[in-house]
Amino acid sequence: MVEHLPEVAGGVSAQAGSGEPDQIRRTTLPGGLRVVSEVVPGSRSFSVGFFVNTGSRHEAPHLHGVSHFLEHVLFKGTKRRRPEEISAAIERVGGDINAYTAKEHTCFYAQVLHDDRRIAVDVLTDMLGSSLVRSVDVDSEREVILDEIAMHNDDPTDVAHELVTSRLFAGSPLERSVIGSKASIEALERRQIASYWRRHYRGPAIVVAAAGRVDHDRLAEALVPFAEQIAASTPAPRLPSGHSRRGESAVLLHRRPLEHSQAVLGFRSPGLFSAPGEFDRTRAALNLLAMILGGGMSSRLFVEVREHRGLAYSIDAGEMAYTDAGCVTIEWGSAPERVPEIAAIVRDTIADVITDGVTPDELARAKGQMTGQLLLGLEGSSARMSRIGLGELLGDYRTVDEVAEIYRAVTVTDLQRAAADGLGVRPVLAVVGARVSRPRLSTLVQRWL
Repeated sequence: MVEHLPEVAGGVSAQAGSGEPDQIRRTTLPGGLRVVSEVVPGSRSFSVGFFVNTGSRHEAPHLHGVSHFLEHVLFKGTKRRRPEEISAAIERVGGDINAYTAKEHTCFYAQVLHDDRRIAVDVLTDMLGSSLVRSVDVDSEREVILDEIAMHNDDPTDVAHELVTSRLFAGSPLERSVIGSKASIEALERRQIASYWRRHYRGPAIVVAAAGRVDHDRLAEALVPFAEQIAASTPAPRLPSGHSRRGESAVLLHRRPLEHSQAVLGFRSPGLFSAPGEFDRTRAALNLLAMILGGGMSSRLFVEVREHRGLAYSIDAGEMAYTDAGCVTIEWGSAPERVPEIAAIVRDTIADVITDGVTPDELARAKGQMTGQLLLGLEGSSARMSRIGLGELLGDYRTVDEVAEIYRAVTVTDLQRAAADGLGVRPVLAVVGARVSRPRLSTLVQRWL
């Protein structure tokens, strides 16, 4: 028997978004906390996430890495739970709890069976609202994060991506890593982390999303005490816009004692929004273009580089976007002497698309691959929770069908234009690992197309 929760004091405003299916509902609680949920018919699970509208791009330079540091510290105990009791409360019922920090948001999430939904909500609200943030915990977690930075610096793929990102987004907080630097993490103090928590983890900045077997009204009512606790008494601090100039092309080499080299080619691309509240529709063409170039074993680059020439184990292309800026990357790992040859193949393949376009069959295959991955990726309640949580945070109320229709509308001409505008410019190329020929790579980048 499901326990009936009391009526909400002060009332709750709820409404369905325009064009949303009946299974998705939205509520704004007093104090500004937003709640969005999606019923997944037949599901026995309950996935819940707390999405906070703050990440590394919102940090002042002297606070670099504080968002990620805070994410760690909020697992270190509350007034009611020791650190081990936080995870044990979820794991004892077979659930999972975790968190991550990105450049524009932070998320704390859990997945449990429906019968254990109150445990998940209670643990997460306890962490985000009542953590102790003690000096001893800050000091111990500092060592963990420094070890995490060391692991990151030992991964040539991570280092290559960071080198490309720092150049593409030069002049913006987006150029900095999420995790922070050794120097910035060593300098952060307990009072700075606690102050950041109190300032940014307020009602209007948080979205609670749930998917699976969800009773929206009871979830909203259960969150009222938390909403009251984190209600903002003063306006939220103004966050930096972080607009960046377009980084100049470059060849960035980082020598490591490795037998192979990891290469990443990067191009600036549009962000999520072309104007406030208006999503950039050109990104659909770029996504499909990345799929055709390096989105699987049937892509142009994989077939040419791996299957026909045997130059690398794999080669991949992808597109990523933030609010007002994005990038397209093409990456591979190979023997160092093969890096210039593979980079030349990438250039020639892009030139072919700009000159001759893609075939209707390639476009149809990319659309099928993209929409299929979109729909298959939403089979689980956790993926659905993430989608609606981030959508609410960004103001993206498009249905899955509406997103799929945007991809279906892309034409061969759109792809050709996207290739010319986005990939026809000189890129940033980062190579990490064994020594490669700088003159050959520099000449190739300077004479890109």
